[in-house]
Amino acid sequence: MAAAARFFEALTRLQVTRPFAVLAVALITTIVAGFAASRLTLKTGLGELLPVNKESVIVAEKVRERLISSSTLYIVAESKDTAALKRFVDALGPELRALPPGLLGAVDDGVRDAKAFFAQNRILYAPLEDVQKVHDEILERYEAEVSKAAGFDLGLNEGEGSGAAAGGAPPLTAESIKKKIAGKGDPIGDKYPDGYYLAPEGDLIVVVTRTPVSTGDIDEARALLATLDGVIARINPSRLAPDMKVTYTGGLITSIEEYSQIKGDLTEVGQLGVAMILGVVFLFYLRLRPLLVMTLSVAIGVIWTFGLTWALIGHLNASTGFLASIILGNGINFSIIYMSRFYEARAEGDLRHALFTAHRDTWLATLAAAGAASVAYGSLVVTDFRGFKHFGVIGGAGMALCWLSTYLFLPAFLVAMERLFDAMADPLAARAPRVSAALAAASALAERGRAGYGRPFAFLVSRFPRAIAVIGVISGLVATILSVRYVAQDPMEYDMSKTRTQPRTAQTYARTVLRRVDTIVGRGQEGIAIMVDRIEQVPPLRAALEAKRDAAPVGRKPFDRVADIFDLLPKDQESKIELVEEARDRLERARKRGLISDADWAELQQYVPAGELQPITVADLPEQVARMFVEKDGTRGRLVYIVPAKGRSVWDGHYLIEWADSFRETKLPDGSVVKGSGNAVIFADVLLAIAEDAPKAIITSLLGTLLIILITFRGRPMSLVVMATLGLGLAWMMTTLTLYGMKIHVPPEGPFGIELVGMKLNFLNFIALPITIGVGADYAINVTLRHIVNGGEGAGVPDVIINAGGAVILCSLTTTLGYLGLSFSINSATVSFGVTAAAGELSCLFAAVLVLPAFLVWHGRRRAASTPKTSARAPETAG
Repeated sequence: MAAAARFFEALTRLQVTRPFAVLAVALITTIVAGFAASRLTLKTGLGELLPVNKESVIVAEKVRERLISSSTLYIVAESKDTAALKRFVDALGPELRALPPGLLGAVDDGVRDAKAFFAQNRILYAPLEDVQKVHDEILERYEAEVSKAAGFDLGLNEGEGSGAAAGGAPPLTAESIKKKIAGKGDPIGDKYPDGYYLAPEGDLIVVVTRTPVSTGDIDEARALLATLDGVIARINPSRLAPDMKVTYTGGLITSIEEYSQIKGDLTEVGQLGVAMILGVVFLFYLRLRPLLVMTLSVAIGVIWTFGLTWALIGHLNASTGFLASIILGNGINFSIIYMSRFYEARAEGDLRHALFTAHRDTWLATLAAAGAASVAYGSLVVTDFRGFKHFGVIGGAGMALCWLSTYLFLPAFLVAMERLFDAMADPLAARAPRVSAALAAASALAERGRAGYGRPFAFLVSRFPRAIAVIGVISGLVATILSVRYVAQDPMEYDMSKTRTQPRTAQTYARTVLRRVDTIVGRGQEGIAIMVDRIEQVPPLRAALEAKRDAAPVGRKPFDRVADIFDLLPKDQESKIELVEEARDRLERARKRGLISDADWAELQQYVPAGELQPITVADLPEQVARMFVEKDGTRGRLVYIVPAKGRSVWDGHYLIEWADSFRETKLPDGSVVKGSGNAVIFADVLLAIAEDAPKAIITSLLGTLLIILITFRGRPMSLVVMATLGLGLAWMMTTLTLYGMKIHVPPEGPFGIELVGMKLNFLNFIALPITIGVGADYAINVTLRHIVNGGEGAGVPDVIINAGGAVILCSLTTTLGYLGLSFSINSATVSFGVTAAAGELSCLFAAVLVLPAFLVWHGRRRAASTPKTSARAPETAG
């Protein structure tokens, strides 16, 4: 301690004699860190939370690299002039196809090619039984006509009218064949009469594009939109129709909108949290000077933190984007404790004495608090969850840097401010003594106000120490039982809809148009893509997947169906070709015999094509038809899709895990293994990672915090008191989570009962548990160390609560408000984190400023009562 006193004495001397030199260092380093922090980007993808070496992330990235597109973009034109809309599409299509493939992977401006393909091959896509009927009818009619011409009329055609054949037999016509074949096996049918993606009302037309630009690459997405704006400007839609309006929608657009709202939400929530934190600090001091110097010192620490984040990580993710207000709320605590002791000492001596006293009396407590908080945040680094690791690195560094900034620069700010304000105050006092007196009165009022924060607690612990201590012990035991029950009943949140982002502007124009576009072009394939190395692996993979599905019990099917490129080929082609060729032979004979009119013959060509038929292969499919199964390099057929089960929700975590397990790894008969991934697998891995990593992070945080407490108190008995206080706060926190959302049922609605809903743990709010262990220990450490500094007597505990307790309460308020600011977020997971962390803060605060002091007072009184009173008379000596 003597070495620490000498160090802080030298530091104080430097800060008092050279304050502006110290602040120059602060300014230069802050500018550099601020420039680095400004380059941080926000990545909101779910995969950003998992480690880069997680197999589901690796497989998903490999699939994404081979797919033509990562997202869909619809270009929508609206006008009352239907013909102008078609001309716009005709002009736009070639322009889009001329763009680099890195911008657009595919352009779909209608179904004309697909319609032509299915029309040409309609006989092969018709069901086998219908082809058989056509075959039988042609052969039967032909044999009947031939027999009749030969004089063997069996009466098969009686009553059927007359025709070109001998004897008045009806001719072979296309009408009955058309009824059997037309529209059969054609997935397009009459939905798009002109081949355009045109609304039935004729006032809206769509061009479907698919782009390799990911929904998370906002800069690239905006660059693509700028390019498309240029293309559309060259076409000049208003030239085609004055009322024509062109807009964009689709996954890429809605993701940009959601990204903008998330980014704006993080900014708004952060600003709200900062405003509440600074507001409560101002109310505590009722002076701008301490608010200003504390804000500046903690701001330096926060900027340093995010500058370091850019150097170490380079970006923020969904779990770290809101950390600025959290670090500010925690990091300002060191300034609060320092300033509280500074003002006490300033009333007793000069500025240098006050600064040194604040250094000497608070550094250990605040450093221990910073260490415990850093350990709490840093405990997340031991997990495999990348989102947790980043949270731990940023939060842990933030605590250390805010503490360093406080002790390096806060005193220099105080010296500079005091010199500046004193220079202004002396002339003011001479010229306006009333104003000077008013300022002095305000200062005295603020002093009483600061003491008022701790007075209610001091009153309670001095009047009812035993009752409070006993209630604390009993409530702790009950809370421990409830906490064990909470953990035993699986506290994980499996309803993933409760972690969604709920945009404040849900009905943007792009989203409104998208609903109408979906009715025109359909919603596309809802499945997840699995990639194989060879197309020969597709049939055995499909068989293996379907076997897994069929083996599952009814109502627990992991997926509905499997789709591959072979689904696009006609079934039973060999049999159909054989039937068609035989029927075609009879038709040609009938034509030669004059049994078929010219008009019927021309129409029959559409249904029974001429020439030798060949089976349709994967390579024969038009690009538009096969697009879902085509990779960037043009390879076809190595993609297999699995579609989620009907009646089961992808927002159900239990189902997500089952679905992911069904295709995560599939072994084929040849011994090869096909691995699948996608959002379902990644989200399932997030849930599994929480269940696996949460205990590791909590145990690491707890052990690290307990070690810091032991080191701080050098293993003395008071360390056990601090540990017990922390344990009580944590038990209260878990009980709060257990009772959250509790429902009480009373008659006459039903029998009396209590339903414990509880706050479930998700991929974000679970972080509050290890953080609360470290941050919550701060308050018990500060109260106990101040108690020791004041002599360690029970009678002095109320004074500790009045003087230091107010600062501790303010520390908790700033941190709690930083958390509660998150409750205004549009993201449900962020809200749950704020509520969970705030519950932990308040639980640990009340344990530290109410139960702990009550125990110290009660223990002190018992010890004083059991100590024999010494006589005032001098003891007699022997002999």
